[in-house]
Amino acid sequence: MIQFVVRLHYSFYPIGLIMRHAYSLYTWLKPLGYLFSVTLLSSTVALAQETPLLEAFPAAPDGYSRHVIHLPIGNYENNLKIELLPGKVQEADCNTSHFTGVFEEKTLEGWGYNYYKLSELDGPVQTRMACPDDKKTLQFIPVHSNGSLLQYNSSLPVVVYLPEGLELRWRTWVATPYNTAPIE
Repeated sequence: MIQFVVRLHYSFYPIGLIMRHAYSLYTWLKPLGYLFSVTLLSSTVALAQETPLLEAFPAAPDGYSRHVIHLPIGNYENNLKIELLPGKVQEADCNTSHFTGVFEEKTLEGWGYNYYKLSELDGPVQTRMACPDDKKTLQFIPVHSNGSLLQYNSSLPVVVYLPEGLELRWRTWVATPYNTAPIE
């Protein structure tokens, strides 16, 4: 059964022709042929999974930096979402702080790929509670914005343009199975 699968596998690749002759004439070449074909196929798979035309995305405008997320291949990607969490690490006291901003989704002309730009950044906005001590610590202050939950797609990079000085963190969300609400 294994030899049938191997021979069927060889029939799809040009290296299979070489391996078929090596199998019949020089059995000692067979391990080398396997190594060569695995190396060749893994390198072509790696090339196919690299950034698809990252050069097609525009350069970062003045005052912005370009952040690129390469998502790993996920199981059941229709049930996954990615949340973008831009923000800045800075000193803060015990009050809750955040920035506000607006994510703009733009489409790359001629390609159909989407990219995102954070604009209208304001803040930081914070509560005004009295802190027991005036001690400040380094904290990640997030940007609260609309449109930060995106569809998961591992075949394309997520390209985000942020004002300089901000960093981009992200996390993955998984959908739970559907529930039906009862009629009352």
